[in-house]
Amino acid sequence: MAHRTAKLGRKVLVCAPFGRDAESVAALLAKEGYEAAVCRDLTDVASRLDDAVGALLLTEEALAPDPAPLTAALDAQEPWSDVPIVLLATPRATAASWPTEAVRLRLPERLTNVIVLERPLGAVSLVSGVASALKARQKQFEIRELIEEQRRAAQALDAQVKERTADLEQALHRLRTEMAERARAEDHLRQAQKMEAVGQLTGGIAHDFNNMLTGVMGSLDIIRRRIASGRLDDIDRFMEAATASAQRAANLTQRLLAFSRRQALDPKPLDVNVLIRSLGDLIKRSIGENVALALDLSDRLPLIVADANQLENAIINLVINARDAMPDGGELTVSTRAADGDPAGRGAGAAARGLVAITITDTGVGMDETTLAQVFEPFFTTKPIGQGTGLGLSMVYGFATQSGGKAEIRSAPGRGTSVAIHLPASDAEKVETAPANGETPSFHGAGESVLVVEDEPAVRQLLREVLEELGYETVEASDGQSALPILSSNRKLNLMISDVGLPGINGRQLAEEARRHRPDLPILLVTGYAEPAAGRTGFLGASMSLITKPFTLEIVAAKVREMLAHGKDRPLA
Repeated sequence: MAHRTAKLGRKVLVCAPFGRDAESVAALLAKEGYEAAVCRDLTDVASRLDDAVGALLLTEEALAPDPAPLTAALDAQEPWSDVPIVLLATPRATAASWPTEAVRLRLPERLTNVIVLERPLGAVSLVSGVASALKARQKQFEIRELIEEQRRAAQALDAQVKERTADLEQALHRLRTEMAERARAEDHLRQAQKMEAVGQLTGGIAHDFNNMLTGVMGSLDIIRRRIASGRLDDIDRFMEAATASAQRAANLTQRLLAFSRRQALDPKPLDVNVLIRSLGDLIKRSIGENVALALDLSDRLPLIVADANQLENAIINLVINARDAMPDGGELTVSTRAADGDPAGRGAGAAARGLVAITITDTGVGMDETTLAQVFEPFFTTKPIGQGTGLGLSMVYGFATQSGGKAEIRSAPGRGTSVAIHLPASDAEKVETAPANGETPSFHGAGESVLVVEDEPAVRQLLREVLEELGYETVEASDGQSALPILSSNRKLNLMISDVGLPGINGRQLAEEARRHRPDLPILLVTGYAEPAAGRTGFLGASMSLITKPFTLEIVAAKVREMLAHGKDRPLA
């Protein structure tokens, strides 16, 4: 009975031009508890058409003069609205000449939501037809309201997510784009769930970063106070605390880049079995005494092509996940094997070389199908906020994919979990190693001239200080444009260090300009986040190398010494 007293869509407009048919029908409907209004003609009907109207009751004769006003009014409805029409039709001479479809074909094309009732008809049939029309109209308003719990909810959630993710805008840009594309193909409920998931992740990352920043800022503040008061006896431990917190932040940033497949990889031929054996002690320390470690390494494996540091990070990440899945102890197996197949259709080259699989298997609690379906999704985690960012498996997946391979996972409740990283095999026969001469390399310079191009003043100052302390002469430029006159001058330069992400002329473009003036000049590029540099192959030219921010002073010193040593037999640029 709600359709009789509804706030919207309860009124019936009656248009019957002959005699007192309209008044009689309106009186019958009023007696049954319906609100009915009599209209003179279709122009009158069209003028009264609003949200209060739930149905139109028309006789066939009312359509005869000109249905255009009604058709125009119905065409002007919003997409969700389709006012039902109860049409009282006059019977033909024989039953065969009166099929319902024949009547519908005589109606204007726009009038599709029509209930046809043949006259004469009883009051029960008439009221029943009107009730059906009003109920259908109520469904339309319910759908409109639902489209509107969803629009408002989506807007509120979107605003909340934007506020929480402001500090991670650049790192999450691609993710938000992908989520927006997916949202267009999903219903509003799915969109709300995804946005909420990102909001939960942001809280976890913000919690981790705030802890790390507190460790850095607090330690530096204590160091400053101790220096000011002349108390230097235990200052080292605060310096170590600040360094440890900064390194944790750098590792978290690296995971974000790995997930988005924007980390700068340095793929080289590797013997995966040798790498895993070298990690043996670290793995044992990571899993503790109540977890047994087994290595099942296949013989005669081809070399793989991968970034050694990132592969180590991925393996340790999976080892720690496996350890956490075995709180009461168990067995962890690291295995290697040759695998066939083209990863995700990556072309004939990958298929011809084949793949090598590194698999980490535990005997832990396992995962159900629902959890398993989400483990590689960005920021999905089963841990409470502050105890996990949800980037671990996403980082592994991103690293494997960016390396030209793939990642797979198998698990079942109570039966453990197995994660496999498939990486492309190498055509190389052996791993390149640096010649060993038993001497400890010296990083101290001999007055060589180094051009430093960096737009961030703090980083530029840091590079200048470390280079000068190591015995190098430095020349500074804050961007590529100001570096060009130096490169085109007659000034002696032994090396150029340039940030990749410079304003205007970027570091890679500046390197090309440097080659025009100084073809033999060694160039060291520095990147924090630069998409073209994510895969070094093809990005770097001859006598070029790349390091990523944040870096330690030892890394800078070693890389500078290495590049200058390679170019020592060349004439000064």
